[in-house]
Amino acid sequence: MWIYLLIGLIILVIIVVGVLLYLRKSKQEEVSKEKERLQQVIQLPFHLDLEKFKSFNLHGEAKELYEQLDGRWKDTLKNNKMHAESNFEAADENLKKFKFSDSKQNEDHAVQHIDNIETMYDELSAEISSFVNQNDESRKLYDESVDLQREANRDVLADGHKFGDSRKPLESLINSYEPELEKYSSLVDNGDYNEAYAHISDIHEELVNLKESMERIPSLIKEVQKDLPTQFQEVRYGCRELRLDGYDLEHIKVDMTLSRLRTELNLIEPKIAKLELEEAEADLDRINNELDDMFDLIEHEVEAKIKYDDLKDKVTDSLFKAKDTNMSLRTEINFIKESYYINDREVQTIHKYEHEIEELVTMYSGIENEVNKNTTRYSRIIDNLEYIDSTIESINNKQDEVLEYLQSLKYDEEEAIDNTDLIDEKKEEIMHRLTTSNLVRIPEQFIVMKHELDNEVKEIDRYLERRPLNVRYIKEKVDKAVILLNNFEQEAYEVIHDAELSELIIQYANRYRKDNAELDSHIEEATRLFNENRYKRSLEIAEEALSEIDKDAVDRIFVAYENR
Repeated sequence: MWIYLLIGLIILVIIVVGVLLYLRKSKQEEVSKEKERLQQVIQLPFHLDLEKFKSFNLHGEAKELYEQLDGRWKDTLKNNKMHAESNFEAADENLKKFKFSDSKQNEDHAVQHIDNIETMYDELSAEISSFVNQNDESRKLYDESVDLQREANRDVLADGHKFGDSRKPLESLINSYEPELEKYSSLVDNGDYNEAYAHISDIHEELVNLKESMERIPSLIKEVQKDLPTQFQEVRYGCRELRLDGYDLEHIKVDMTLSRLRTELNLIEPKIAKLELEEAEADLDRINNELDDMFDLIEHEVEAKIKYDDLKDKVTDSLFKAKDTNMSLRTEINFIKESYYINDREVQTIHKYEHEIEELVTMYSGIENEVNKNTTRYSRIIDNLEYIDSTIESINNKQDEVLEYLQSLKYDEEEAIDNTDLIDEKKEEIMHRLTTSNLVRIPEQFIVMKHELDNEVKEIDRYLERRPLNVRYIKEKVDKAVILLNNFEQEAYEVIHDAELSELIIQYANRYRKDNAELDSHIEEATRLFNENRYKRSLEIAEEALSEIDKDAVDRIFVAYENR
């Protein structure tokens, strides 16, 4: 038995040893790959990147940068190469001893040093590319700056008249850039490329701004010398014509404001000559804003005059109408107050309108006096005129309503009399229908309703004889009587309808009674109810009983009755 155990143990040891050997070989291959990578990194062509510096003047900043980059690369390469090789040696020793974990740590440290070399290579290459690109941009800016300076000089020489007194300052300014451009070349010759880039960037920006300023100067001069003086003159002459047309423009202070603006305008051209363009533009904006405000005030006056011309005739007519209507109202009230009851509030309202109209007339007279002066400030009177217009329109509408009401009193009285007569006639007609119908006797409720209508009609007749007459009360009484009449008529129609239909169905059903005991019993009950004035219930029983025998007969009776 122990022999089998020994054999199994030996086999297990062989397997373990085989696995360890396989793992060591695999780890050695990984280390070998990283060693090859180290050799590749060491051979990175940084010297080719540094060769780019040979196209520059290796003096000053360029020389310092070249030496710095070269030193950083050599130091990085030397230190990281040494540490990487040392870690690889340690990794190999640990693998021989099957210390895989320690070997892995040594390998990772070596890989980190290799990565350090690659990272530094990328950083230094990027710095070199940035330096080269910066100097390409620097040269481009220099060429553009030279062109801008030449174009500016040419424009001043060719079209100097467009720049006015700013021509000489412009020439001096443009010429001042020649030594600055030469300074750039000197910095490049000395190898101070970074300083040269910063210098030419500033010069280029200044020359671009100079070009924009030169494009603005002619328009600024034109605005100062021509546009604004022309506008000043147009405002002055325009206001003079408006004054002759009767406009009061004293509150705008046109002459004083224009004189002050003219003085301020005269101070702007020297600022343009000294190339203080931002200040000149700010002053021009302020002057233009003041001119716009003046134009707005003048336009407001003109619009106010137009509104006045549009409204004056309308307001005059409205005021006359209001006075005439108010007088008619007072006359109408005095004429009819003996015959009809007039609410004190309505009388007071008419007097209130009278006072309001007088106040508006006084206000309008003040406006006319103002307009009749040599000059008028229409903006000051137009608000009052618009107020008069809206107020008098409201008063006219309300007075028309009152006048219409007063004139309707007589019509309402006549209408009440006619309606009362119609109620009396209709009441008697309904009573006659009840009397001549097939009712056994007239139900008590209709006697009561007729009596109530008689009393209402008599009461209305008595009120119609009173003076002053309260028309509103009479109308309410008549409306109440109409409601009573409608109820009287509706209920009378329903009773007659039920009684006549009930009688027709009973008469038709008599032909079946001797052959149908049940029908005979129901018809007997319907007849009893009919004789007791219970026509609706009589109709229901007779209709239900006949429907059991002859439904078509019931339908024919209903149709014939409704179409008679």
